[in-house]
Amino acid sequence: MCCKGDFLRITAVLGSIKVAYLLLIMLAAYTFPEYNTDSAMRAMMRWPQNGEPVFASHFATWDSAHYLYLSEVGYKHGEPSCAFYPLWPIAIRNFSMVTGGNDVLSAMILANLFSCIAWAIFYFLVRDRFGTKTAQWALILLILFPGSLFFQFAYTESLFFLLLMILWWGLEKDRPMLIGVSSFLLPMTRAIGIFCILPIFWHLFGEVITTSFKMRTANKIPWNELKTALFERVQKSWLLLIPFLGWGVYFLFMWSETGNVFEGFDSQHFWGAHSVMNIVDIPKFLIKFCQITDFHSYSGSFLDRCVFLLFFCSLFKIYKLGKDMAVWALILGVLPATSGDLMSFTRFCSLAFPLFIALASYFTTKQKPWLKFACLEIFFILHILLVWRFVNFEWAG
Repeated sequence: MCCKGDFLRITAVLGSIKVAYLLLIMLAAYTFPEYNTDSAMRAMMRWPQNGEPVFASHFATWDSAHYLYLSEVGYKHGEPSCAFYPLWPIAIRNFSMVTGGNDVLSAMILANLFSCIAWAIFYFLVRDRFGTKTAQWALILLILFPGSLFFQFAYTESLFFLLLMILWWGLEKDRPMLIGVSSFLLPMTRAIGIFCILPIFWHLFGEVITTSFKMRTANKIPWNELKTALFERVQKSWLLLIPFLGWGVYFLFMWSETGNVFEGFDSQHFWGAHSVMNIVDIPKFLIKFCQITDFHSYSGSFLDRCVFLLFFCSLFKIYKLGKDMAVWALILGVLPATSGDLMSFTRFCSLAFPLFIALASYFTTKQKPWLKFACLEIFFILHILLVWRFVNFEWAG
């Protein structure tokens, strides 16, 4: 994919950007504190749980507080926090031994380290497949995207995106070890992780199926070649079992911690947002799409709907990039949008990496520089706005 020196250089550049980013946020939060204490007090979880907010509370708002609670206290039957998957809080708890038991610092370090490495892997994978210019612009668009603010804070985005990039790396370079490790850990990080089985299936059998269909259409069936290719894929089909193994470990973990295998699923009633049944309820999705209540809020967000329209309009370009890109777009964009009626879609879309490749590919082939820079400017302004909202316990996603 790249030499070690190139990887270290781009990681160092990205790390420097992150340090400057966080220092500016800390300076702004310290100089102009506008922390919404009322919102924090009404929230299901805040950090610290008791007492008045402290300066570090700026970096532990919304879901961050749940992950910090789980890292400190663990899972308990009947708690709303059980809806969150365990790999991220476990990572925070274990790394806090390095930070002297400071879970907030531990989470911030890990989130920025994981996302920095993931961004570097993303850049080199896009460069190898789509070219340097596309890779450069895809990385810039990804970093500036409004929902990408969560790569800097104690959310699962950084860990999940790193595992996604390792899986994509394994699929692109046909490395079973990378595929196996990442697909085992993804279902323990987020609910959508179990669907990593789809790009693995496409990697194993997609090319064989499409080739067979084309040959049948042209009445040219090289059966011997197809049988050989299919046999080679079948030998690797054990990879399809790995995500289910990781999912099984998740259920065993919840059972050992709470006494209920399905505690995570049962806890979803506290939130009333995501449901598998929503995926097939298209009329409900269309009705929800039209119910705009605010510029950006828990539900009815105008911004979330604008981001979905951008994603939707990019689907044809994503498909042209490759059918595997369309599979990734399905699980990282379509499923989160429909299952949660667009709730937090701006955040979820930051993981839909084919979108940024498609936008970069479009901008590098079309002679419309004004459109490219207009997109970057909009992304940048919205990113700053959402960061300011997030650190002050206003809804950001």
